[in-house]
Amino acid sequence: MNVITIRINGNEYNLKGEEREEYLHMVASYVDKKIKNIMGNNEKLSTSSAAILTALNLGDDMFKSRSLCKELLSKSESLEKQDKEYALQLEDFKKQLNHMEAYNQELQNKFKNIENGEYVKTLEQENIRIGQELEVMKESTKICIEENRKIKVENKEIKFKLQSSKYKIIDLQNKLIEYQITLAKQRKISNPLLTRDKK
Repeated sequence: MNVITIRINGNEYNLKGEEREEYLHMVASYVDKKIKNIMGNNEKLSTSSAAILTALNLGDDMFKSRSLCKELLSKSESLEKQDKEYALQLEDFKKQLNHMEAYNQELQNKFKNIENGEYVKTLEQENIRIGQELEVMKESTKICIEENRKIKVENKEIKFKLQSSKYKIIDLQNKLIEYQITLAKQRKISNPLLTRDKK
């Protein structure tokens, strides 16, 4: 613990404190200036009245300082929050920049390939390959069209045969009915018992 002698308004006081001597002298000097300022403005004030007014002024300074400290702390927290947001945005911008640089490099490489004719050669080869695939598709389409035409012809023939078969079935059914009628008549004629019973 530090013990120092300080002078306030011409009077000496022994001051004890855990703080350093420089700090204690600074506090004493501040209080001395405050009390001398108050007594300078009103010479009729007693030392005790000046001390009370000084204490009031120091209390006012303390509350204003606390309020300012809270305000600054709030601003500091807000700035820290903004700083974090800006840091995140900066990271995003860095990623975007890296992506754009990579894309730019890719475009430059393509441009170099175009200048060298390699890109054009690649496009020509791709065009040839697509042309060959198109020819194969055309041939396949022709085969499919021909097969489809054959199937349509076969389908027509089958429909015609089916219709003919239906007519034949109807004709056979009619003949069967006629044969059944004729058979019934023949039985009636050849079997006189059937005719007698009915009479």
